[in-house]
Amino acid sequence: MGQTGEYTARVIRQEALDADAFLLTLEAPELAAAAQPGQFAMIGCGSGYDPFLRRPLSIHRAQSTAGAVSFLYRVRGQGTEWLATRRQGEFVPLLGPLGRGFRFAGNSRRALLVGAGIGAAPLLFLAEALAGLNWTLNILLGARTAHSLFCRSALERYGRVHAITDDGSAGRRGSVNALLQEALKKGTYADIFACGPQPVLQAVQRASADRGIPAQLSLEENMACGLGACMGCTCRGSDPSRMLRVCAEGPVFDAEEVILDD
Repeated sequence: MGQTGEYTARVIRQEALDADAFLLTLEAPELAAAAQPGQFAMIGCGSGYDPFLRRPLSIHRAQSTAGAVSFLYRVRGQGTEWLATRRQGEFVPLLGPLGRGFRFAGNSRRALLVGAGIGAAPLLFLAEALAGLNWTLNILLGARTAHSLFCRSALERYGRVHAITDDGSAGRRGSVNALLQEALKKGTYADIFACGPQPVLQAVQRASADRGIPAQLSLEENMACGLGACMGCTCRGSDPSRMLRVCAEGPVFDAEEVILDD
């Protein structure tokens, strides 16, 4: 894992994907070289101290050769509204890489990747890394509409993508959890990697326990510091004697490490 650093990154590109979803690409060569799939950065989202807190964003892609890092995000408040107005050539402060990312080793394994909505953002960085090790990837994506499958075309470069949407505009109508059950009935996998909303992670956690397939879950949580100091992003661990900090012990956990509350 690379060393965390403070950076002032120049905006290379800001793309509006729909009314409130954006893809931000920053020039940050040190961060691009240090980041691992599943890690995140704390992004400064304002002028001066308003808003005071940075925003945690998963690293969507890190291109060490180009020295670029991308973040896929939705506008959800004052901070991300400010971030969405940044244009080419402007600067954004950030801290990263942070947290524990996905762990993987070995060549030519078969994995199932599961994601939904904007929460699927970390899958691209992961898929690119696994494909580089000759892993065979089956990728399950869920979203509200076909237009909300932001990662689909990029992920198709690295594996077979199956999509499902709430309104049936891509694939069929339904939840990515239905695709998960079907994929597990039809094939065998050495590993499952998942990110997205709580119901998706809970379904993967149950499937991992029922079928004995190792799974890693990328948790979503509000964070204040991103460094583990404030204890504001804790979750319950399988060891009842301790709480786990999503920003420090995670955000990626082995499925058996955490208890996911309903």
